[in-house]
Amino acid sequence: MTRARGGWLLAGLAAAICALRGGMLLYDHSLNSIDGALQTWFALHHFADGDQLGTGFQSYLGVTMVLALVPVFVAFGETLFASSLAAHVAVVAGAFGAAYATVWLIRAVPPQRRWQAAVLLVAVFYYAAPFVAERVGVRWPASFDPGVSLRPLRGFVPFFVLPFFVVLVRRVLRDGCALASGLMLGLVAGAGLLWSNDAGIPLVLALVLGLVMTLHRRMGVLARMLAAFGLGVMASAGAILLAVTHGAPGPWLTYNFRDVAGDQFWFFAPWERSTRILGLGDLPNILRHADPLSAASLVVLTLCAAWAMLRRLRGRGAPVRLGAFVFVAASVIGTALVPQIGGHAGAEYNAITFVLGACAPMIVAPAGLWRRVGGVLRAVSPRQVAVLTGFAAVAMVGGEAAHFASVRASTERTVYNPALGFFVTSGYAADLAAMRKLAAAWDTAGIPQDRRLLSVYTSPLDIAAGVESPADVGSLIHALGPDKRAAFTALVAGQQVAAVTTIAPDYSGWEGWLIRANWPFFKALRAGYRPIARNGQQVLWVIAPDARPQPSRAECRVTRLAPGRLEIAVAATQAGVATVWLTRQPPLATGRGAMLTVIEDSPDTLDATDRWADFPRYGIANQRALTLMAPVASGSATSLSLETLGGAAIGEASCTASVEPALDLVALPPLPEGIDRYLASGRP
Repeated sequence: MTRARGGWLLAGLAAAICALRGGMLLYDHSLNSIDGALQTWFALHHFADGDQLGTGFQSYLGVTMVLALVPVFVAFGETLFASSLAAHVAVVAGAFGAAYATVWLIRAVPPQRRWQAAVLLVAVFYYAAPFVAERVGVRWPASFDPGVSLRPLRGFVPFFVLPFFVVLVRRVLRDGCALASGLMLGLVAGAGLLWSNDAGIPLVLALVLGLVMTLHRRMGVLARMLAAFGLGVMASAGAILLAVTHGAPGPWLTYNFRDVAGDQFWFFAPWERSTRILGLGDLPNILRHADPLSAASLVVLTLCAAWAMLRRLRGRGAPVRLGAFVFVAASVIGTALVPQIGGHAGAEYNAITFVLGACAPMIVAPAGLWRRVGGVLRAVSPRQVAVLTGFAAVAMVGGEAAHFASVRASTERTVYNPALGFFVTSGYAADLAAMRKLAAAWDTAGIPQDRRLLSVYTSPLDIAAGVESPADVGSLIHALGPDKRAAFTALVAGQQVAAVTTIAPDYSGWEGWLIRANWPFFKALRAGYRPIARNGQQVLWVIAPDARPQPSRAECRVTRLAPGRLEIAVAATQAGVATVWLTRQPPLATGRGAMLTVIEDSPDTLDATDRWADFPRYGIANQRALTLMAPVASGSATSLSLETLGGAAIGEASCTASVEPALDLVALPPLPEGIDRYLASGRP
């Protein structure tokens, strides 16, 4: 069979898997607004509409990675289903492309057998091995699931760029046209630079390293190619960025490289000291917080890449193939490490290296080793390989089809929702209909689209209501940087939006973290809005017609226990939620080692069931004036232990506090009933 035909069969297999996974999304799409599907939809929705990045909206996911999803998103109707399908298609395409590229890097695989080897690699890493791992209780890192923030897709970008690297470097070695080839590779790399914050920069640096490893014995050619490469990167990245920001890239650059880069270090869980990289001595913690397979793949891939570089510097090995491996390995390793060094250590990032790391020893294995095992490999006939490949393909498609059939047969989702693009239960359909009724009332009242509904997490309710988010970041967790947090809070403090949705406290333990990390927003929400209804996940708030009773005074005392630790004791004569205003006095440490965390000991922390990761600890901004939340009970004191990450000077502090009654957000009427009551009262 020709390589071209094998490539088409490989693409057909990937398409079949995507189609079956799309079918499953129709009947089993997640409605969880915390899992990341909605943040993908938010960015895609704005990119597809041609909105101005940086001013009209912000993309936490990067630029070209989201733009790559737009064609499928638009083709399938720009719904939430279309967004998730686009993400699944991209991840499956990336996995198949990475599998074929990995097989290509293994020199011992004959060219005519590469597509078959790629099918077998996908079958092993994404089907057979996960099946076994699940049954023996081992976490398997490889998955077709796009996950939160499209993490798997970030790691696939070097595999998308690899064909350009190989073709253009071979052209240089053959024809010597370094300037034209370097410029073309730079244009591709410029698009990759904007893929995502943590993948783009490692990609460009890894390309430079790959070029050096390939062409270091021809320094003149290398110098010309690198110069043209740099021009191409700047031209491509600049043109794309100017296009999507409508000529004003400043706000997006500020958000991504100041606000996001500065706040993700302290904002996201977990917060224990070992999860933060303050110096070279902390790097082993990246492995400590990884699952065994991901950690092993990261180590193996790093060692194999170093060995490949050493061989190339000695002039050994195939220049293009080993140079290409160095490029891909360095890019994948960088994409795994950058978010852990810039944010927190986590196994989910190391998983990016897994498949390539597992295969890396075969890539760098010396030719002599392959000659020794050649007899064993030749004992497997082409017919046997073809049969095994066919069996693997049928098993993969059959497994996906069986899963789809099972989902379709057992689903309780019988109502198709055009706005979402998939089926929902009759109960959820009633919730969506209630939101459309509320939207019709907003239409009658003449409330602008971007002043109707602000959601702490963008949810299907926003889509059903047809609203545009009043916040350019979409969700509260993306309101990073003091300016974005203040702007998000101002929307409710000034009652600039008609309604707000928050996460129900009995739906997810992460709701407790989000409230504490953003208490100024939630305090303003409680002061100006009232909850009227809820469903299983969201609570709906509307503007309160009357001012709430003034909070009561609470007792507050600060004790300095160590140079880097303060303890705040809060007591009140009534139970409720206290607000603590803490003012710190210099000298105050700054920098990463001065990251602040709070450990809470309160009536709310007595039950640790289903709470957020690293409960009851959370991170807060290192500012002189802080506003904190403290649940209190009558007759007992709540303790908030405030400490810096590395024991740096925290300063002296004083505090004041007030307390207000807690709100019952559990015993609210269902959305349809609550919205009907609200509209019957003559509102909005």
